[in-house]
Amino acid sequence: MRGLMGSFAVLPLQDLADLLQRRKASGTLTCERGTVRKSVFLSGGAAVGASSNDPREYLGQLLINFGHLDAEQLGKAFRTQEETKIRLGKVLTMVGLVPAETVKDVLAIKTRETLLDVFLWDAGVFSFDDTPPPDVDDSDPSIPLADVAREAEFRTTAWNAFRGEFPTGAAPLVVDESKVPKEAGPGTVDGRLLALARDGKTIDEIGIAIHATDFHLYQRLYALARQGVLRAATPERTGPESVAASDLLDRARALLADGRAGDARTVAARALELAPSSGAARSLLAEVERALGASLRKELLEPPRVPRPRVSADEIARLSLSARDRYLLSRCDGTRNVLALVRLAPLAELEVLGAVRRLADAGLVELG
Repeated sequence: MRGLMGSFAVLPLQDLADLLQRRKASGTLTCERGTVRKSVFLSGGAAVGASSNDPREYLGQLLINFGHLDAEQLGKAFRTQEETKIRLGKVLTMVGLVPAETVKDVLAIKTRETLLDVFLWDAGVFSFDDTPPPDVDDSDPSIPLADVAREAEFRTTAWNAFRGEFPTGAAPLVVDESKVPKEAGPGTVDGRLLALARDGKTIDEIGIAIHATDFHLYQRLYALARQGVLRAATPERTGPESVAASDLLDRARALLADGRAGDARTVAARALELAPSSGAARSLLAEVERALGASLRKELLEPPRVPRPRVSADEIARLSLSARDRYLLSRCDGTRNVLALVRLAPLAELEVLGAVRRLADAGLVELG
């Protein structure tokens, strides 16, 4: 199995997973699409762990989403992890924040979620390294790939239903208060979701606020929609762009050469959306993100700056901001530094740094 690599357009993950399980493969399967990178660790043809650069699939974020942990507790656990160099799950059990069995259950969910998302990709590349996976012990779950493949088939059908009900994450939600079930109290996931919907949050904003993966968010939305509790508001429509991916790449290169890495990233990301299999687009976006990340890390993390709000909570609610920027602005309370925001937010580091920079440029926060 050494040197196995290819494209999902040629060898779908369903077939690849079947091959790896039949061979009882051990090693690391790495999957990439655009800037998304996921790795699944295999032992004897079963998944025993996973890593991802999607923060919503981090163990800490999943524990917050399921109500086992809050952001402050996670922040303390990270500090202990820095001091001890022990894995986060073991830290959480050592200090008594989360039972060991709960950590194992959520690790299994994390592994499944990381791999299940890849089953839905219509483009991307993979590679398999048969070096034994790192740090596997009895506390790690063992999930047969065939089980994940069967669940992936169900999810494909489920996503078709979800998208029929909620075509876009940019839409806010309308709640029918007469049909809200009594069990959807403030401390439940549905209760938190409905409270955010009442505040006018879009689906994307709700997902960020409750630290949920896309599937778990839409699963709850769909269940509530079937009960008549909520529905998607009709979004405003805008005309489609007719710019070719090659034109966008030329524009992104010019912006990068002009020192405008932030703008170059936006344009290069759009080019990759239009041409997801383009190696040139993927390479340019990676180059742009390296340049932008180095610049923002030097400015905001060396040493970590403290963003202090210059607007009130009431003013934040009235501002026209993206889901990411609104979420981070609400977390800029003058006590958390940028490094703490990076650790706790369900967003990639570059997304957090870029948002803090935008908020500072707009005069909404000052950097201490």
